[in-house]
Amino acid sequence: MPHFSWSRLGVISFALSAALPAAPIQWTAASGGNDNWYEYVPTVSIFETISYDSARAAALASTHMGMQGYLATVTSAGEQAIIESFPILIGFNLSGAAWLGATTLATPGTYRWVDGPEAGQALTYTDWLPTQPVAGWEYLAHSRNVNTGATDGWVSLTVGNATFGYIVEYGDGVVNQPPIPGGQVPEPATCALVGVGLLGAALCLRRSN
Repeated sequence: MPHFSWSRLGVISFALSAALPAAPIQWTAASGGNDNWYEYVPTVSIFETISYDSARAAALASTHMGMQGYLATVTSAGEQAIIESFPILIGFNLSGAAWLGATTLATPGTYRWVDGPEAGQALTYTDWLPTQPVAGWEYLAHSRNVNTGATDGWVSLTVGNATFGYIVEYGDGVVNQPPIPGGQVPEPATCALVGVGLLGAALCLRRSN
């Protein structure tokens, strides 16, 4: 008779249970982030899945604190760590996945973000699992497998695939730019004063002529 441990039973019980919807969490600028908010939206259970198109529509229809949502665009290891902090719903095979916001539909062979401030941009950061992405598979998802050492990472999925949820990002619609070398971005009030000074100088020059 094969040995069956209670720990194994616990894992299977976890796999059969639904992940509780997590409230949006913020990746603050103080911690090195972009001040955007992130939310994992699971399906009701592993017996109900969601397609990429449905997940994208649901993400775009969602809002948080007045900000429109979109399937998350992951552009750094720090942002990936936020994604990995969510309790992804796990299925019978002890793995699960959640949609992210990139496809190859517009540019076959090249993944690009579809919505949000990075829309149309090719991936600059990746966290593909070994053997991924699969050639010809169009959609990007975050995967978790509790049976392997590399528990989290990205996988490619194709038409007909579905996941147990999706990850929404809420932002201000502005692409986060790196700091200006050698200094800070001028305050708006400073820019206004400079503008007034230049306007005054131009008027004086015009009168003298």
